[in-house]
Parts: sequence; C-alpha cells; structure tokens
Amino acid sequence: MGDGKLLVGRPVARREDVTLLRGEGRYTDDLTPDSAAHLVFVRSPVAAGKIVALAAAGAREMPGVLAVIDADTLDAAGVKPFPSPAIPPHLLVGDLHAPTFPALARDEVHHLGQPILAIVAETLAEAMDAAEMVDLEFEDRPANTDLTKAKGGPAVWPTASDNRIFRVELGDAAATQDAMDTAAHRVTRRLSINRVTAVSMEPRGAIGSWDAETGRYVMTSGTQATHRLAEAMAAQMGVPEGDVRVVSENCGGTFGMKNGGMPEYPPILVAARQLGRPVRWIETRSEAFLSDPQAREQVAEATLALDAEGRFLGLSVDVVAGIGAYANATSLLSSFNNIASVTGVYGIPAIRVAVEGVHLNTQTTAAYRGAGRPEASFIIERMIDIAARETGIDRVELRRRNMLQPEELPRKTALGYVYDSGDFPALFDRALQAADWAGVAARKQEAQARGKLRGAGLAYTIEIAGGPPAKPMPEYASATLSPEGCRLMLGTGDAGQGHDTAFAQIAADAFGLGLEKVSLFSGDTGVVPKGTGSFGSRSLGAAGSALVHVCEDLIAQLSVHAARHLDAEAEALTFGDGTFKLPGTNRAITLESLLAEDDLTVSAERWEATQGPSFPNGCHITEVEIDPETGEMEICSYTALEDIGKVINPLLVAGQIHGGIVQGLGQGMMEAIRYDEDGQLLTGSFMDYAMPRASDLPFFNAQTASVETASNTLGTKGVGEAGTVGALPVLSSAIADALAPLGVDHVTLPATPSAIWEAIRAARK
Repeated sequence: MGDGKLLVGRPVARREDVTLLRGEGRYTDDLTPDSAAHLVFVRSPVAAGKIVALAAAGAREMPGVLAVIDADTLDAAGVKPFPSPAIPPHLLVGDLHAPTFPALARDEVHHLGQPILAIVAETLAEAMDAAEMVDLEFEDRPANTDLTKAKGGPAVWPTASDNRIFRVELGDAAATQDAMDTAAHRVTRRLSINRVTAVSMEPRGAIGSWDAETGRYVMTSGTQATHRLAEAMAAQMGVPEGDVRVVSENCGGTFGMKNGGMPEYPPILVAARQLGRPVRWIETRSEAFLSDPQAREQVAEATLALDAEGRFLGLSVDVVAGIGAYANATSLLSSFNNIASVTGVYGIPAIRVAVEGVHLNTQTTAAYRGAGRPEASFIIERMIDIAARETGIDRVELRRRNMLQPEELPRKTALGYVYDSGDFPALFDRALQAADWAGVAARKQEAQARGKLRGAGLAYTIEIAGGPPAKPMPEYASATLSPEGCRLMLGTGDAGQGHDTAFAQIAADAFGLGLEKVSLFSGDTGVVPKGTGSFGSRSLGAAGSALVHVCEDLIAQLSVHAARHLDAEAEALTFGDGTFKLPGTNRAITLESLLAEDDLTVSAERWEATQGPSFPNGCHITEVEIDPETGEMEICSYTALEDIGKVINPLLVAGQIHGGIVQGLGQGMMEAIRYDEDGQLLTGSFMDYAMPRASDLPFFNAQTASVETASNTLGTKGVGEAGTVGALPVLSSAIADALAPLGVDHVTLPATPSAIWEAIRAARK
C-alpha cells in the first residue's frame, strides 16, 4: 500500500459482492456438467410404518431411466450406515441409544420424507416421471411427534426405553440442592423452544462423479467444511480418507446444516460410479422442508434460587430435547454441548443441568446457527426476568447485582467455562444509554394513549466460540508470495461471511500490499491439504491466527534475501509498511521489489489451534408494540452492543450481527416446524412456514465494544452467532413486558399474533 494506513479495522466493502450481485456466482447447480444424469428420491409418505410392498419394475422401464438405487444396491457397493454419534463418557448417564442410520430405508420408515429409493435418468423430468411409477405399501404404525408426550407416547424404536436416546448431567447437583434449600426465593418455570429449519437461500444438493484414473469419488456440494464432509463421506462409502474429494465454490447459506454427511449423498456417489458419468441432485424447496435437518426443539424446567437481596445462589435446569428418529454427528451435541452458556455473565455459584434427548417420528435435528447457545441464553435470561417480576426487584438492577466484574476475570464458571476477558457492566450501561432505556416509561405511556401495549426487553448473553474448551480444533492456512502477488489458501469455508475480504485485509497489512494483490482459495479438498471448517464463530480466530503466523514465517524467509540486497544481517532488519529497512541507514527495499528483482516465489503453511476458546458477549435491547385486540406485534427499535474482541472489518461485523438478529427474531416471531399427530408436516412450504421480511423489522442499531482476548493471536472473539443468541431471549423479554399490565409474564414461542392474542384472552378471563 505504501500509505501507512492499515486495512484491518477499516470498513472495506466485500470484494465478492460484485460477482454475486451480477448473478455470476458458482453454486452447486451452476457447476452441473452437461453430461450429468439427474437423480430424484422416492420418500416415505408416512412417519412410521413397515414397508410391506415395494415394486420398482415400472420405474425401471420408464423412458430415460438409467438406474434405480435401493438399500441392497448400497450394501453391494460397500456403503455403511452413518457412524453412531458419541457422547463423552464422563457426561453420559446410562446408555446411549443410537439406532442404525441408513442412507436408504429397507424394511421400515421412521419419519416423513425418509428416502427409500433413488431414481436416475437422463433428464430431471424423466426421473420425476419414473418416481411416480414406484408402488409402495405400508403397514402404518402410531407416530410420536409431540415432545411433551414423547416419553409416554408410541415407541419410535422398541429398543429405546421411553424413547430416550441419552441423558447427560453437568455441574454440582449437591451444591445446587443446598442453594435451593437455603434460598429466600425460588423461581420455577417451564420454557419451550420451538423447532425450526435453516431454510438456506441455496437448497441442498450434490453432484457426484467417479474419477477412474485416481480411483476416488468427487462430490460437489455447498458446505462450510469441505474436509469434514469429505472425511464423513469416506467413512460412509467405506473407502480410505482422501478417496472422496469435496468441492464447494459459492455456498448460499448453511448455518451448520450442510456441514456433515446426509442420506442423499451415498446414492449419488454410487450411481455416478455405476454409470461412469456425473449424477446431479438438487432438492426443491418443498423437498427441503421434508429432508433438511431441523433444530432447536426443547422443553426446559428451570429453577433459579436467590437470597433476600436478589443474589443468585443456584440454578437447576432439566432439558428434554427432541432429536428425531435418527441422530447424526451434530444432532446430540447441539442439545448439550453448549449448555454451559446457561451460566450467562453472572456469578452463579452452583448450577446443575441435565439434558435428555428423545426420539420422535420426525426429521433429525442438527447444528444450526448457535447450536445450543441461543437455547441456553434464552433459559437464563427469561428466568432472570421472571425472577425480577416475582421478587419485585428491577430487572436491570437484578442483573447488575449478579454480573461478573472485570476484576473477577479470568473466572471459571460453575459449568467449567473460563471467561478470560470482558467488561460486562460497562457494556451493559453503554447499551442502556444507546437504547435510551431512561425513556422507556414515557414511550409506554404514549403507546397506551394510542391503545397499544408497549414493552421493552433486554438480554445480556455470552457464548463460547472456537472451542471445544479443553482443546480447540486446529485450522489450516498457507500463503505464497511471488512477483504476481499473494495467494492465500484456507481450510475453512465461506458461506457468505466475507472471507475473501477479511483474510485478504490481514495479509495485505502483513505484507504492505494492495488488497488487489491478494487472492484467496478454499473449498476443495483436492487442493487444500487440510482443514476443519467454518462453524461456531471460529474461522477468524483459528484461521486468522494461523494466517498471521504464516505471514510472519514468510517475512522471516524474505529477510534473508533482503539482507543480501542491503548488505546486512537478516536479524538486523526491520519490516513494516511493505519495506525491509536497516535501522540507522537509508538502506531499504520493498517486498514487491525484492520479489521482482530476485524472481522469488516463497511459501509457508500452518496447521495449528488457538490457545483456547473465546467468549463473545453482548447486550440486546428491543421495544415492541402490541395491539391488544388482535395480538399483532410491531418491533419498534433494536439495539445490540457486542464485545467481539478485535474488529477486522466493521462492515462484515454489522452484516453478521444483522443477519443473526433476523434469524433469532424469525424464530421468536413466526418460524416453526409443526407436525400433526400422524407425523404429517403442517409447515411444508412458505405458505405455512413464515419467514421474516424487511417490513417486519426495524433498523438495527448495532455497535461493538472490543475487549481483545489473549486466546488467539488476533485478539478476536467471533461474531457469527452473536445476533441469534441475543435475539431470541430479548424478544420474549419485550413481549412479556408489554403484556405485564395484564398479568402475562411469558408467551410460548413463536409469539405469533395468534399466540399473543390467546395469552391476552386467557389473562382477561
């Protein structure tokens, strides 16, 4: 650059947007070869039943049909079921029930939409026509789809007692019970969290091919974690690691949902090998509602114990999580792995948590933006609001009395997280001021004069990023410098976060290059040798820190070459603003000149983990107005202050926070996956599954308060989950505050106009 101005910390516009906005992005379907055959799935029309007849002869005889893949075909090809999920032994109480999870059903089906057959044809229309010719008959069985009745309902699996998959326990049960016994106040509440689905802009899909020369499969599919997906598919295909290459160019959203193996992928690869040509499957939106993993569904029984002054003494939480008929690699982890966030930013001395996962005749759940953090934060923040109502202590004051102070950090919480940095009280006060909390009462009065109920909600949340706590996962980064510029290679994938811009900013500053001189490549396990992936707000901390060290390694390499030009020892040189200098002299050479004059190409790589996880935290405040006659709600304002550590690009941060807030508010206001008692999906399209629109939302006042962490080289804490984690509890808080004059202290999510109106009607009775 040469102007001395650093790019890191500046709002650099996303470099990738020009291509994407012109419609020039390359998503999975865009990469379909002309020679590809087309695959469709025959899926179960019932949620629970035995297959008593399956006749595919008519389908095989249809024009254009190339193959019909069934469970026997997969067995003959050596395809294995999904590996059983694991739970750390020190957490597991009793047995883990993990039934065999096949790619295609053979004798029985256990949820609506379970794939049974794959039909491959020359064209999509021919494949769809052939699928209509498959004759299926079932012996129906009772379905179990209601989480509140799961334990006493029909058995999803005869081998699972009370439909239980697992039970994990954390914390100190004895100390928590002592806290309950000595408390002046005990507040107990049942809290439900609704089931949702990711609804990514780009539906799932995959293109499979077989490379006869290398003897390996190639799968093109949108994902944030190509290496993880390749590893999972190799295990399922029964081949060595490295024999499945995964390619992902642009990816139109995954939110964790696309990061692992799926039942649809093995049939695609088997068909590609059998036919010796590429095979393509792209799901329709209706199919996505049936086949995509879902998320979040929980019922929690929570008790918060307080002393007479409102100090928190203990917290007891029992969670029942609806997992689904089967469990994949992230299904179980999402329900309990981040439950320690239930501690919040408060000094709660004793906590015990138990989580039970149960089978339902539904699609399985999986990781979804936040993966347990929004649920945990929802529990603690709602319990604090309810405790404030019952004790008569102002909810702002109640939080202040229990909030950890900066001088108490680092602090190990009752559930084992170690908060290393932050100033929770200062950020809390700043958020209250930014949202004009002092003016809430006046705005309520003004709304009342118009016949509206106005409420203000607040939530202070914290979540783990870049874990797991004991041993963060490593990430890969490499850089190659040449006279043409700098080429970066990362093992973490981009699904819209802006990696091409943020990581280029880091490298451009490190080398003193213009941003246009830096290019980034990721998303191909055949080119990038290692990788973990983008999830849990880990990318910048893990890959960014590895990249910083790569840049340092390259500067050290080039110092030797620069020393020859400057007639000095390499150790005596300094480097900054793109130039090697010998202090005390006017001798200097720029990095670009050095590369050009010596025609140098130098490379370095790192595969390393951070020193520990980080803990993004922030305060969200929102105000809503409710029409008491209709239950209609308007979100009037929304303020979010987030401590995400060092900020690399404020524009990218704002985008992540805004997007996360919208996803959280969508779940809180309208999104819900619902099944009827027979397991049929009631929300199978956008006619029934509501999504937030711009008109449903206010402008967001999103700000950052950066307290850097020492857990990684960059000092960043992560921002991907923050908006979603805060949005869910703060919306519930505002709705409860608006309805407080009627005696309502909680509305079960999603808080649709109908649900709010029902709560108002019940209160008036």
